[in-house]
Amino acid sequence: MRRTLTLILLALLLTACGVPTGNEAEPVEEVPFGLLDPQAPEPADTAPPAEGPVIQIYLVDPAALRLAPVERRLDEGETALSDVMDILLNGPTRAEQRQGLITALVDEDAVAATDLVGGVASVDLTQQFTVLDGPTQRLAIAQVVLTLTGRPGVGRVSFTLEGQPIDIPRGDGTLAQGSVSRDNYRELLPGV
Repeated sequence: MRRTLTLILLALLLTACGVPTGNEAEPVEEVPFGLLDPQAPEPADTAPPAEGPVIQIYLVDPAALRLAPVERRLDEGETALSDVMDILLNGPTRAEQRQGLITALVDEDAVAATDLVGGVASVDLTQQFTVLDGPTQRLAIAQVVLTLTGRPGVGRVSFTLEGQPIDIPRGDGTLAQGSVSRDNYRELLPGV
């Protein structure tokens, strides 16, 4: 008896709420405002804005084969280079992707650690970095160097691969040993 009463009440509620009972599709009389407008703006990125300081990271503009600076906000209290590296490894936002920007750092696990000693940031890469071809490695290294040297107290960047020192591709394609600076990637910046 109780079950029958529950089913009857449920049926009444569904009919009262306007849920169609037939099996036929019904045409829509009106399309919601802006739904068919091809110029309507796309939804914004859903991540809420952070409250911390503004930083600059570098993404790749493949049409120009150059790097493009974009701004991000650190969360309040985040100041470590590893926080900056995490933001860089997250890649472009949807809005930046619509502008054509990409990242050469396609694997978030390509960087194992980042540290700062005496003005030189050291970045330890993983084997995932080695799957990138030479030109892509050059762009990825440039993204890291330009992003990290934009932080206070960082003048140069050195790289290791799983703890072992490696030669570093400069912006012009030549290799460097030890560490590199922003000047080594000048040709990859816009307007040069």
